[in-house]
Amino acid sequence: MKNDHSNPAAGRHGLVSGKTTLQLILLSLLCAGLFLGCAQVRKATYPSDFVYLEQKQIKTQMALFSLYLRQLDQIMMDDSTVSSEQQQQIIAILSKIEAGTSTLGSGSIRTNHLVIDDHIDQFKNDVYTAIRNASADPPNYFALGRLSGSCVGCHKFR
Repeated sequence: MKNDHSNPAAGRHGLVSGKTTLQLILLSLLCAGLFLGCAQVRKATYPSDFVYLEQKQIKTQMALFSLYLRQLDQIMMDDSTVSSEQQQQIIAILSKIEAGTSTLGSGSIRTNHLVIDDHIDQFKNDVYTAIRNASADPPNYFALGRLSGSCVGCHKFR
């Protein structure tokens, strides 16, 4: 029986496999470096007041807005009068929506998403109005219904 060490093809097979693994590792490192490098270039090429919104970030925040609006609808669907506990839940949910608007670049902040830039401040104002009215004594929940309308204003063509 021959020893595998004496077979030259067996040695080359191990060498080729090691070479391929090394090439894959180097290729992975190169891709990671390019990815991180592009992010650094993007930070350096945009002005300091510019926020680059990743598509995943936008989708996640919009999904959260949708969830929060459904939660508000569930609270308001109850035919009875809104309790003080429910009022606090409404205000807490509206505060989460308000915080989410800040992550999308409200105010004088510019982003790479022109539709958001054009409409986020109006949406944030609608949220502030809803918070103020829900916190009033007696509370007024009419502005909650306008929030869904604010969403439809941007998403009517989507």
